[in-house]
Amino acid sequence: MESIRLETVIRDVDTTKVLNVSGEIDVYTAPQFKEAVNSIIDSGQKHLVVDMNQVTYMDSSGFAALLSATKRLRPQGGTVNLVNVSNAIDRILRITRLDTIFGTYDSIDEALSELSKA
Repeated sequence: MESIRLETVIRDVDTTKVLNVSGEIDVYTAPQFKEAVNSIIDSGQKHLVVDMNQVTYMDSSGFAALLSATKRLRPQGGTVNLVNVSNAIDRILRITRLDTIFGTYDSIDEALSELSKA
């Protein structure tokens, strides 16, 4: 039996839905990741907050899912915000300049504080 490669949990923090992700986001698990992202957007939330503290790996299909979310949220002034990204993922964000598209934060509290100012 194959172990669970990706787990997504949506939780409410104050009035914001936060997507907690753990495991690997790759070509096989990206559809599950994208489904969780879309369920938050479909609920009417303007800003997507993804806690990536437990993400061990993310390939281009994971970044594509986040870019797709950005395309859906931007017309209404929304944003995609990543929290607790690993050093490896942070490096990819900087190299690809995706750090200019997604907000990155060290904690959920920091992200929510910044979003409340927007």
